[in-house]
Amino acid sequence: MPSSLIGVLQRHLSDTDSTCPEPEPSQLACLADVLGRLPDPRRVRGRRYRLGSLLALCLVAVLGGATSLAAIARFATDTAPTCANNSD
Repeated sequence: MPSSLIGVLQRHLSDTDSTCPEPEPSQLACLADVLGRLPDPRRVRGRRYRLGSLLALCLVAVLGGATSLAAIARFATDTAPTCANNSD
């Protein structure tokens, strides 16, 4: 039995209804705000990166086709770091 959350989510996706009502723009939250509000269960000593940033990276990797933790790690190492405040 695979322990990957990706496989579990794929199985649950097949049971869901993909139609949803159109939200009002004022009801939409910024993804960074939502991920930033999640409680971080890790010990303080082991934290190097913020949880919201890690989850966003994992989300982008999975949307890009990553199907395992190793693939997510490869995506993370292959992605060039950029600064959001870069004015170039």
